[in-house]
Amino acid sequence: MTLICRLLLVFFYTFRFAHAFLPQAYRRASLLQLKTKSSDDVTNWDKLQPKIERKVNKQSQQKDDPEWKFFDTARIHVSGGDGGNGCVAFRREKGVAMGGPSGGRGGDGGNIILICDEGLNTLAPSRNRVHVRAQKGMNGTGKSRNGCAGADERIFVPPGTVVRELLTQKVAGELKEHGEELLVARGGRGGRGNAAFKTARRTAPKLAERGEPGASRWLSLELKLVADVGFLGKPNAGKSTLLAASTSARPKIANYPFTTIVPNLGVCDIGEDGAGLVLCDIPGLIEGASSGVGMGSTFLRHVQRCKVLLHVVDGTSDDPIGDFITINEELQKYDEFLSQKPQVVVLNKIDVSEVNEKKDELLERLRTAAGHSRVMAISGATTDNVRELMARLKKFCDAQPVVDLPEPRQVDFTKAALESDSDDFEIMSDPAYPGQWRVKGEYIEQIAKMTHWDYPEAVERFGRQLVALGIAAELQRRGAVDGDLVMVDKYDFDFAPGLTNPYIPAELIEKDAMYEEKQQGGMLIEQPIEWRPFRSGGYLDDDIEELLSFNEDGDWDILDDAEAMEEFSYEEDDDIWQA
Repeated sequence: MTLICRLLLVFFYTFRFAHAFLPQAYRRASLLQLKTKSSDDVTNWDKLQPKIERKVNKQSQQKDDPEWKFFDTARIHVSGGDGGNGCVAFRREKGVAMGGPSGGRGGDGGNIILICDEGLNTLAPSRNRVHVRAQKGMNGTGKSRNGCAGADERIFVPPGTVVRELLTQKVAGELKEHGEELLVARGGRGGRGNAAFKTARRTAPKLAERGEPGASRWLSLELKLVADVGFLGKPNAGKSTLLAASTSARPKIANYPFTTIVPNLGVCDIGEDGAGLVLCDIPGLIEGASSGVGMGSTFLRHVQRCKVLLHVVDGTSDDPIGDFITINEELQKYDEFLSQKPQVVVLNKIDVSEVNEKKDELLERLRTAAGHSRVMAISGATTDNVRELMARLKKFCDAQPVVDLPEPRQVDFTKAALESDSDDFEIMSDPAYPGQWRVKGEYIEQIAKMTHWDYPEAVERFGRQLVALGIAAELQRRGAVDGDLVMVDKYDFDFAPGLTNPYIPAELIEKDAMYEEKQQGGMLIEQPIEWRPFRSGGYLDDDIEELLSFNEDGDWDILDDAEAMEEFSYEEDDDIWQA
């Protein structure tokens, strides 16, 4: 029995040792054989498969097509940094009596800046980072020390990026040249400290401003590639083949429609001086593309910046002239400005014998349909006449004037809310809620956000600003009465016209009284009584017996007293007045 056990152990370890040194392919085949033995076997063979096998399978999986990583649109949310708060402080230093206010102002918030980078050709980085926020400014401190400004945040975009405000679709600008910058979100201004509010009358102000909130908005980024020549044509007309034949670009080429799904750029070097011609190939257009049919209308924006349009006509099509007319009609429906760009028409695929036989007829019909003589026949597959075409395109592009798109509507992102018109405000009320008033306006709302409501003097200053801007008078004219609710942004208060300080809530006044009592140590301090004649310390105490009172005739009562007169007698040294 012991011998049998030993033999079994020897056999078991021999099998494991031999299996460890088997080739990987043989082990894979063994596993496949075991998997296909029986359908009744419920063993999970995936768990028995070695980790190396799983790694090989993961590496063998086909990765995403890099063409799908091209993005020409993006939506981002930008927020400028908030400004730092101002400080309320007073200088207390040995040897300096009544040093006065010394609160510094807060630092400005950082800006959001778009920068054009010629090394980029897609908006994928912007899609990966949707929310962008700049650094906020530091708060001011005592000893008149200002806070540090927040750092700017920079976003790099490719040339040809058009920036729009997402809600209104107003164009803010376009980045074309390398290094060009565009401010899209301005940082907030730092709040002023109490040292900035010192005047000759108010030498010890106890108020400060909060930092101005930074601008925040959604943006729409749209990429329009910058090229000299843009390719147009039906799907499978040979546009990508022509791009590959004339440049070093390697777009996807196949014998089926819509092989090109993203725009492709290529540079054709012409001449020894290195003068290049930038070509842009977009997906093919079909009938109804202007209304969203197919893929071409999505990418037509990329040829809006081109000087010349190269219209590639498929010679093997059933109706080449009809295709040419259809594409021009779609351009007319999509954009009037784009349809007026100069075109060069080429008849492609003359290497096919059927097309070569009727080449002259097709060229003549194309000249008639185009209305000009810029028509020639080429073959992208055999590169026939391709070099001559590029040379003619270069000369034709150089002769064209630089004509940009029509000037669109503009919106200025560099203007802060405090720079807006202070008189531009609106007062709204709802008859369903009487006694409630909503004041709207960029300037007054920004003032309310920057008011430090914990300081009664700051609240009083906000009330004076309402009066100075004419808002209080307008509320009275609209019928607002004492006690009505007035709302500015998220701040509410009661309307009290005619008072010195109607905007300080009662709780803030109580808080200020408690603060004053705390500063005095919680004890009542006797104030010195001012000296007056008829109070203690005046001459009334010294002459109380002489200056008693006045009678009805306006004379002193003591002079009418007979007893007092009897006691009076002259002394030897007295001077007697005589008439």
